[in-house]
Amino acid sequence: MLYTKPYYQPQQPAQIKELVDRVVLGTLVTPHSEGVALSHPVFRLDSTRGALGTVVSHVASASDHVRFLRQGLPSIAILMDPGSYISPSWYPHYPHRDSAPTWGFQVVHLHGTPRMLEEDELVAHLQDLVGHMERGRRCPWDSSELGPGGLERRLPGIVGYEMPVARCEAKFKLGQDERPADMRGAVARLREQNQHALADTIEQHCQLQQP
Repeated sequence: MLYTKPYYQPQQPAQIKELVDRVVLGTLVTPHSEGVALSHPVFRLDSTRGALGTVVSHVASASDHVRFLRQGLPSIAILMDPGSYISPSWYPHYPHRDSAPTWGFQVVHLHGTPRMLEEDELVAHLQDLVGHMERGRRCPWDSSELGPGGLERRLPGIVGYEMPVARCEAKFKLGQDERPADMRGAVARLREQNQHALADTIEQHCQLQQP
């Protein structure tokens, strides 16, 4: 179980999907009788299917992980953004800089039981994934550019699966338990480093108001 605190929880369910959409690459964990299978696939979260959504992904067909997925063993998809080190040197001086360093980050654990995709479902997943990753690019690539038979020739090399999310654990550790003045200092330094997305997220979750 993920250790967290109530004030580290996302403020809205949509923030879980936003994190998955932004991070994409994660870790798949499947405990089994011989140990634990670990892979690092890309994930999509279909929030329209199931109360907590459905994870859709794929792995290499040669991966040892495939046999455990085919067994339908409960698994966990973990996605975590890189976050950032937060230095007390960024905080205002009280008479002492008595706050400890920390790391601001967001992580989600999506628990579920995998089901293997049929070929047409796998193709739909790949098209959705490419569309998501190519969105906003100047000249977006399309799988049709692989040429006749190009996609079909590659399909045997991968195996698709989906997991309806049975349980979701999230931790958005963004300075909610720090002094607001300190986090304003951290936000200012993050913006100097062009980490505007993280700075915006900290402002939102810490409910920072301009002094």
